[in-house]
Amino acid sequence: MIERFYIFWVWLLDKMIWYSDINSSVHRLFLSPQLGDFRVALGRVKAVHTFRYAYKHVPAYRDYLSKHSFHGPRVSLTRVSLGDVPEMDKASYIKPYALLDKLIDGQLPRAGVMFDESSGSSGKPTSWVRGAKERRMTQRILQVTFNEFKGNREPIILNTFSMGAWATGFNTSTCLLGIGRIKSIGPDQTKVIDTLVELGPGFDYVILGYPPFLRALTESTEIDWGQYRISALYGGEGMSESMRSHLLGFYGQVMGSYGASDLEINIAWESDFTIGLRRALSADPKLQKLLMRENRGIVPMVFQFNPYDYLFETNAKGELLVTICRTYNLSPRVRYNIHDIGHAMDFYKLKRLLIQHGHKDLLKLATLDFAVLFHYGRADLSVDYNGAVVGPEEIKQILSQYPLYEAKINTFRLISYEDKTARKHLLFAMELSHDAQLNKTAAHDLLAKIVADLQVSNLDFKSAHSTAQLKPEIKLYTHGTGIFDQAHTKLKNDYIWNIDYRRAVEEGIVA
Repeated sequence: MIERFYIFWVWLLDKMIWYSDINSSVHRLFLSPQLGDFRVALGRVKAVHTFRYAYKHVPAYRDYLSKHSFHGPRVSLTRVSLGDVPEMDKASYIKPYALLDKLIDGQLPRAGVMFDESSGSSGKPTSWVRGAKERRMTQRILQVTFNEFKGNREPIILNTFSMGAWATGFNTSTCLLGIGRIKSIGPDQTKVIDTLVELGPGFDYVILGYPPFLRALTESTEIDWGQYRISALYGGEGMSESMRSHLLGFYGQVMGSYGASDLEINIAWESDFTIGLRRALSADPKLQKLLMRENRGIVPMVFQFNPYDYLFETNAKGELLVTICRTYNLSPRVRYNIHDIGHAMDFYKLKRLLIQHGHKDLLKLATLDFAVLFHYGRADLSVDYNGAVVGPEEIKQILSQYPLYEAKINTFRLISYEDKTARKHLLFAMELSHDAQLNKTAAHDLLAKIVADLQVSNLDFKSAHSTAQLKPEIKLYTHGTGIFDQAHTKLKNDYIWNIDYRRAVEEGIVA
C-alpha cells in the first residue's frame, strides 16, 4: 500500500510536469531551490516505479531478471530504494538481447523514433533507440542547462561534436535549436574559423566540442581572440583544471557536460559551484579526505544532476549504477553500469559538510540545489582520445597479430598526458623484453600498425583520429627502466595513466 501511494503521487506529479512543460521556462519552475531533499525522495520512488514498469513491459528485462536471484526494492515510510535489484551493463544486457526485445512491449513506434549509435572498443556499432517523449524531456533538460550557462546572452552556437549517427552531435543540435541559433559543423577546425570570420566579432558565440578540439582551436592565428566573445561547452571526456585555465585565456567560460550513448546526453553538468568545489578539492587535502572515496591520484570531475530524473548508486567496486527514472523511455535503464568510477552526494548533506569544514563561501556559487556527482574516470581501464575510448585489451589483440613485435614487448602502458600548454597527447609506452631491441624504424612501423588496426576495430577511434590535431605517439623503454622500473612495478600490470604536465615531466615523458 505504501508503495502504491508513493507511486500514485509521482505519477500525478509527472503528469503535471508533462502537460505544463510547454517550454524550458515552465520546466525551470520545477527546479526551484529548497526542494532538494523532497526531489531526492521522489526520484527514488520513480526509480522503483521504473523498475516495476520495465519488468512488466520489457521482454528482455523480464528474461534478464529471471536469471538472477534477488528480493527487489525496499519501500517503507522512511526509506525507498531499489534494494538488491540486479545491475545491468552493455555486455550482460545490451549485447545478448535483440533490439526490439529491449523496448517497451517489444514494439518500435511508427514515428518519432531516433536511432543513434556508438562503437567504442567493440568495433561493431551498437544502435540506441530514443522515442519522442524521452527526446522531449532530454531537450528540456539541456535547454534549461544551456539557459543557465548563457545567462542574458543570445549566442550563436557552433556545434563541433561528431555528426552523423553518433549520439552526441545530432542530438545536441536538435535539442538546442528551439532556443538558439545553431550551426552544426562537426570537428572541422577550418569551418569553425571560417564561420567566426564570416560572422565577425559582433556576436556572442558558444562552441560545443571535445576538449582536444577546443584546445586546438586556440592555436589559430586567423582571428584575434581578444576581439571575440566566445565561450566553450565540452563533453566526451574529462578536463584537468590546468587545461581549463589555459582555455580560459581564450574562452570567456569553459564548462562541461556528462552523459553516455548507453544512457542520455547531459545527464549531469558543471556549474560555477562544481568548478569551485573541484578547485577547492585540489587545494585542500582535508577536503579530499572528507569527500573523495577513490584514491587514484586524481581529483574527480564534479557535476550536478537532477535526482528526480536520475538515480546514481555505487556498487562494491566503486562503479556508478545509473537508473533513468522515467517509464516512457523506449528502452529503460535500471541500475545500468557504464563502468565509470564515481559516487553521488545529496546537496544538503554536502552543504552541511562544507559549512562544518570552512568552505561556506563555495555555497554562494550554487544556484541549483541539485545532487552532486564525483566522477573519477573509467573503471574498464581505458583512456580518452579526442572523444574516443581506447583500452588495453585492444592493444593486446593488435600485438598478438604481429608475433615479431609481441615477442619483443614485455608490457605496455596507455598514457594520456598533458604538455606545457595543456594539450592532451596519447602515448603508447612499450617496455621491451629482456635483451630485446627495436630501432626507430621498427618503432614507427609498430605505431603505424597499431593506429591502422585501431581504425578498423574501433570506429570511434577512426573518427577521432581523422580530426585530431595531435596523433598518437610511441616510446620504447629498455626492460626495467624509466616508467617500468622497480619503483613503478605493481603486482598487477598498470596499463593506464591519465596524468598532467607536472607528472609527465617527473616521469621523463616530456622535457
